This record gives sequence, structure tokens and C-alpha cells, in this order.
Amino acid sequence: MTKQEDHDTLEGVMIRAVNETLQHSAEGASRATDATLDSQLDADLGLDSLTRAELLVNVERAFSVQLPEELLNDADTPRDILDAVTRLRGEHPREQTRGSAASPIGEDAKTSDREHFTAPAFRTLQEALLWHTREHPLRTYLHWVKSYEDIRPLTFGDLHKGALRVANGLFQNDVNQRDTVALMLPTGHDYFYGFFGTLYANAIPVPLYPPMRASQLEEHLRRQAAVLNNAQAKVMITVPEAKRLATLIKGLVPSLEHVLTPEDVWAHHPLDRPVTGVDPEDIAFLQYTSGSTGDPKGVALTHTNLFANIGAANAVVNVSQDDVFVSWLPLYHDMGLIGTCLSSLWYGMHLVIIAPQLFLTRPRYWLWAIHQFGGTLSPAPNFGYELCLARLEDEDMEGLDLSSWRVAFNGAEAVSPDTVKHFSERFERWGFRPETMSPVYGLAENCVALTFPEKPRDPVIDVIDRDRFQEQGEAVPVDPHNETALRFVCCGKPVPNHEIRIVDNDGTVLPERHEGSLQFKGPSATRGYYRNPEKTGELFDGDWLNTGDRGYLADGELYLSGRNKDLIVRAGRNIYPGEIEEAVGKLDKVRSGCVAAFGAGIGGRTGEKLVVVAETRETDEAIHRQLREAIGRIAMDTLGIDVDEVVVVKPHSIPKTSSGKLRRNDCRQRYERGELEQKTLPVWRQLIHLARSSWRQQAALAGRNVGRWLYSGWCWLTLGLTGIPVWLLVNIVPGRRARWQISRYGARLLGLLTGTWLSVDGEEKLRNLPAGCVIVVNHASYTDALVTTALLPVPVSYVAKVELMGFRPLGRYLKLLDVEPVDRTSDETSVRASRRIADRARNRRLLFFPEGSFDAAPGLRTFHMGAFMTAAVLKEPVIPVALKGTRQKLPADRWNPRPGRIEAIVGDPIMPEGDDWASAVKLRDEARRAILEMTGEPDRLG
Repeated sequence: MTKQEDHDTLEGVMIRAVNETLQHSAEGASRATDATLDSQLDADLGLDSLTRAELLVNVERAFSVQLPEELLNDADTPRDILDAVTRLRGEHPREQTRGSAASPIGEDAKTSDREHFTAPAFRTLQEALLWHTREHPLRTYLHWVKSYEDIRPLTFGDLHKGALRVANGLFQNDVNQRDTVALMLPTGHDYFYGFFGTLYANAIPVPLYPPMRASQLEEHLRRQAAVLNNAQAKVMITVPEAKRLATLIKGLVPSLEHVLTPEDVWAHHPLDRPVTGVDPEDIAFLQYTSGSTGDPKGVALTHTNLFANIGAANAVVNVSQDDVFVSWLPLYHDMGLIGTCLSSLWYGMHLVIIAPQLFLTRPRYWLWAIHQFGGTLSPAPNFGYELCLARLEDEDMEGLDLSSWRVAFNGAEAVSPDTVKHFSERFERWGFRPETMSPVYGLAENCVALTFPEKPRDPVIDVIDRDRFQEQGEAVPVDPHNETALRFVCCGKPVPNHEIRIVDNDGTVLPERHEGSLQFKGPSATRGYYRNPEKTGELFDGDWLNTGDRGYLADGELYLSGRNKDLIVRAGRNIYPGEIEEAVGKLDKVRSGCVAAFGAGIGGRTGEKLVVVAETRETDEAIHRQLREAIGRIAMDTLGIDVDEVVVVKPHSIPKTSSGKLRRNDCRQRYERGELEQKTLPVWRQLIHLARSSWRQQAALAGRNVGRWLYSGWCWLTLGLTGIPVWLLVNIVPGRRARWQISRYGARLLGLLTGTWLSVDGEEKLRNLPAGCVIVVNHASYTDALVTTALLPVPVSYVAKVELMGFRPLGRYLKLLDVEPVDRTSDETSVRASRRIADRARNRRLLFFPEGSFDAAPGLRTFHMGAFMTAAVLKEPVIPVALKGTRQKLPADRWNPRPGRIEAIVGDPIMPEGDDWASAVKLRDEARRAILEMTGEPDRLG
């Protein structure tokens, strides 16, 4: 066979794989298709993430190759996939073939028994990681199942070191304490480095979901821009592909100064330790809601909230260090981040993470990871269990053992009674027990967990009278075999120390088995939405918080019925869109999970107009007409509901959240504006739209950057213009006092010309400095020496690093100013130098920077002993002086000064009690405490 004939065959096989996928997604209906190698997977063929994953699986089977999971997001056409096949052709897939009894996860991934320990009651996330790092740095925190035979462990020690590097990288990029840092990163070690590095910098992480497909780039960036603007994010850490759009992103978000990759923030040496002074009541991070009923809102969660929730939930589940948590949930989701990752950190459980794309492509890897690692706890939304039911065949599970799985959390979206039942029945033969399935309920406003079943049991399904419930809101039990009955899944009771209640529209508490609005309270409850007082006001009802969900209680347990904003009132009946959507989604040629029902406007005496929007890949208008008729019939026959209007649309017309939930409100608004079937624009057109809409901000940003560089250039120019004459005059003019005054006036002129305002608190103390005193000043920037020179009206002798004397002409200038060189590499040399200086410097005022060096991180570092030993030997007072603002003026390792004011605070003299080492230590500690208090900076010593 020639190469051309071979290539033609590959194209034919690819097209057959595409058609097979399309037909399977349409419930087996056979139809002609115009799919070509250059058809757009989303715009032309309507493939969503799940169907794309199915296509990759079909292609792998057809060609016997192992495709990279990145194709799930990166491929735009079948030709892109074929190109990947061509590159891989001739290689054997590392995955075991279908029907093999071997695990797809390598045997080396198994872990041995782990030693047990007793952890203290942590107050912050930083404390938890630091404790684990100190006690067992080589203990594995997590395994990242990246791909076939590529399983990457991460120890507590490595996570700690990586977080320290990220923290310093953030400080190098202008992040201050309590700034917000956006993390738009996929699952992997970089995410954990970024999250904990932000915490180590005492900043606030803001998890965001990364862009999924280029075809949705504009919508994604605009939606994320709303989040970034609300969070006032200063820095975003993201993938290199997104960094290329940095100018556009900054144009949409005025507060955003830097868009960085993990490599960018790793380019600096690590901090010596995390920034301290974190309070348990500080915001730990912002968890943005999915936005299924409106714009995403930033839930402010404190460390206290998090640990209260983790502790309460894990008490119900009886978590121990023998548990193994396995999760494929995205790390920007509250269940994926708090429920699995942070919970595992708190208890020291073994964590196994899988990229969501890997699960969507090959869902059996979730189950095999549970088998291989002995997973005991694992969560998923309802669709995850449905995906396993739909995609996995018996051959996929040969040799699988799920008997270790003791809690399968099912939450984050509506729990289907059918899914709960069918999953338990299907996987029972592989060791899955019915009591393992655990429907739960939670929300970001309560960190994550709110209700759990109290003990292992088979899922409880409540079967109730439909008419009584929809017309009167009463959940009256009926015969379980009643075909017209409503069925709701029990989500358990509130976790310890939390309460729930059901209220009517007037806020009156309702008795059991009466439907209303769900409210809660407890120590996990958020204090409100970040920078959103209006929505925070709507959230609270006195001490109680509104969930926005509807449901009822029975025997103290919760049954959810829907969302308040999604409820459709028609002819005096409450209609729940989820039930309509599930029934319509079972129709042939309608895309399952891609149906939205909502009320729009007023439909006369009957109440709201009921609209059903359904996606299909069919383009024939006759088929559309048939679908509209079928949807109307099934709504009436099955649910007794008369639909006012059925709209049939192409794939991806119905908006969804990052977690896959329907955005019904957005769908309703698009329907009312007539924008349900907007044409998907090419990426370059989307980029033009974004650029046009943000050009003013981009222009302002460019102007701001130009202004910064001009200011920086002016500062260096004025330094040269003032520094050269000062240097010349100091070399010419005799006398120490005259030289000092020349330097002082030169420093003050430099401050004046650069617009640097210097204020002094305690200036009168400087005019009466004792002749032999020792002045100690905190050290945060290269500008500190200039500031103290401008500040002090009387001559002082700086005690500086000996290395500075080797740089001519600087060394000559320092010598003329009577600078004392000293080697401060150790306390021993510092003590020897202090005695030598004391012998030479009697009746001279000495100025020390006792920290010796500085970096970009805030906080007061260790004080060397030299200054205090000198003061003790001389029996002279120590004058503490605190500088504020110099670090911001010229940060470490940066050479672009910024505008800003500088403040100096002069403390009271501290007298030594003796001339021995103990007196010097006490002197050091008192001076350091004074400067720490005056600067207001964190203590780098912890």
C-alpha cells in the first residue's frame, strides 16, 4: 500500500469514527451526515465535552493508539485528531486493551501502610501544611494520576518548598498582603503550589476554571472578567496559552497588573518562611458560585469556616488516616477543593487526584484508581455516575474491585433516583455496596457540606402525591408503584453544629412535609459575598442564610425539590423544570442534558408562559417540527403540563456553568432577546470583539505603564543629577559634619524631585540624639539609607556590610562619611566587630540595619547581635526607628521605583542593663518588639 492510499484509508476510518459518535449520541438513530475532516467539532457537529470524549475513545479503538487527553480541549476538527493519530501511528498504546483484567494504573502506584500520627487542632491552612512539613516532610500528600503510567506523587515537604517559591514570586510581582490572586490552572501540582503559595504570602486565592475550548473564548473571558473585577485581582497565575491573551484580559480587568505562568512565579528563590500574622477569622480564599441562577458571587470563607465544615462533615463520615480520598472533580469547585483536597490536608489522608478531562475521556480510570489505591472516599455529581453507566462496558471492569469504597458522595447537582438505583445495581458485582451511595447536599455559602446521611444505608427515595405537592406544597407519601408520583432523594440531616429549616414566602417556619425555602445556619456559614453588599443583604434573614433552594423535611431529613428562581408557577401549580428536562432529554434526537425549561413573561390567567428549549444536531425543519410536537405530548402525557412554546436549537445554544449546570436565567434572557441561536464566531473574530470592547482600558493600561517607566527613568536621572555633585562635594569639602549635611541635603533634594513625601513621627527626638547612641532601623529596600540620611539632622556613622567598601567610587564615598564596615555573617563575628567598633566609636552616633539584608516579602527578619552588643559595651541607649513605605518605593530585585510616600517613626530610647551577652539579647528583643509594633509588619520569626 502506498503512503497516499494509507492516508486515504486513515481519513475514511476517521470519518466513520465521527459518524459512529454522532449516531450514538443521537440514541442510535441512523441519519446522513455531512461531516468532513474540516468540520468544526462544536459549531458544525455540536460535540460537547462528553461527546468529544466519546469520539476520542472511538478513534483510539479504531486505530489502536493512545491519544493524549489534551485533545479533548485542543482539537477543533477531526483533522486535528487525525494528525495526532498519524504522529502516534505505529506505537502501541500503554493502556491495557478492552477485556484485559489488568488495571490501567501501574502497579508502582500502590502505596504501603502509612504511619499514624496525632495532629493538633489547626487554626489556619498554613498551620496545617507547616505542621505536616515539620513532622513528616517525606510523607506523600497526594498522587496525581496525570495519564497512563504517569502518576506523580507530591510530598508535604515538596509542596511546602514549592509554595515558598510561589510566595516570593508573588511578592516580586507587587502582591501585598490580603491582595487577591486568581488561579486559572488545570488539575496538577502547579495548582497546589499556586494555592498554598498565595496563602503563604498572606494573600487571598481566587480559584477560576481554565478555558475549555477556543470556540467559547469570548464568553469565557467575559464571564471570568466579571469574577476578576469583583475580586479586584492584582495577579493571575494561568497556563501559557492564556498568558498570550494578557493584554486583552487586562483590558477587561483594570485591577489586574500581572498575568503569570507557574514558571514565572518559580523564577525566584523561595522565601525562608511563610508570612505570619494570619488570623483564623481572615478570609482563606474566595469560592465563586457556579452562577446557575445569576452572575457568580464570591463567597468569603475564613479559616474558621473551613475547619468547622471539614470537622463536622468528617465526624459524620468517621474519617481516619486510613482513608484514601480519590477525586476527579475540578479544583476550582468547592467539593473538589474543600471536600477532598483541604479535608485530606487536615486529616493527613492520602489523596489521589485525576484530571477532569481524563475522567471525561476514560471514566473507567476513576474506578480503577479507587481499585488500585484502595480508595475509601470519592465524590461525584450525579452526571459522573451517569457517565459510568453510559460509557463503561463489562469488559472494562474485569478484575475491578470496588469493595474498599465505603462512601460515594453524590452531590453538587440534583440527585436522580434512577441514577442512584441503577449505579448500585450495575456495579454491585464489582464490590460496590448499595449503602456506599451517599446523596448529600451542600453549597459554597456553607463552605461545602450541609447535610449528610447519619450512617451508611441504602439511599432513601420518597414517593409522594404529585397533585398535592404541586398545588398545595404537601409531600404526602403514596404507593411506591404509583406511576404519576413524584420521587425525591433524601440528602440526610445537617452536619453537627449546623441547623436547617423550611420557611414560606413570609418567613414563617413550616412543619415537616411542607415545601418551602431552605435556610441554614452554623459555624461554616460565610460572612457574606465579597464586595457585594446587595447580594449579601439578600443572603441573610437574621441569623439564618437563604440557600435559594426549595425542599421539605421528613423525620428531620432533607428532600430537595428545586431552585426558587427556577420554579415555574402555572395555573396555581408549582412546576419544577428539572422533571420536564429529564423527560424531554430521553427523546430520540434530543441531546441528553441539553434541555432547559423556564417561565417567561405572563401567560394570561394561567401564570407564567412555559418555554422548553431543546438542543438537537438535526437541521431538517421537518424533524424540528416533529420534535416540537413530541415534546408537547410528552410534557402533557407524562407530567400533565401544557407547554406554551418549544424552541429547537443547535448544540451549545443553552448556556451552562463551569460545573455543567444549566444557566436557566441566562437561557431565558437569550430567549427573550432572540439570541438563542447566535452563530459561533471564529476565534479571531472573538478576539477582535474583545479588543474593541476593551480598547479604552487597554489604552489606559498602556498609558499607566508608560507613566511608570517615565517615572522610573526620571528617578534614576535625578539620582545621577544629584548624586554626582554630592559625591564631588563630599570628596572636596573637609569635615565630617559638612560632608554629612551635603549628603543630607542631596537626599532631601532627590526626594523632592521624585515626589517622595517623607513624614516623621517623633522628629524632636532626632534633634536631641545622644552623642554615643546606637540607632537601629528596619531594612526593606535600597532606599533605606537615602531615607535615613535625609531624615537625620546630625551626622551618624553607618555600620555597613564590608562588601560595599570594595565598590569604587562608592567605597571612597562611604569612607569619607565615616562608615564602619563589618562582617555580619554570624553572631560570633558580629560580637567581635561590635567590640572593635565600640573601641573606635565612642561619642559617635552609630546607625545599624540589624536585619542585614532584605527581600520582597513583608515582615521583620532576624536581628543580628552586633548593634546591641555595641550598645551594651558602650552603655549607650538604642534608638529604634521604623521605616514604612520603602519596600513599596523600590522592591527587592526590582529597579523601577514607584511613586509613594514614606513614613518614619522614632521610638523611645532603650537603655542596656549591662555589658554582657544577656543584656545585649534583651536589648535586641526590646528594640525588635518596638520596631515590629511601629511598622505594623508581620513577624518573620513566626
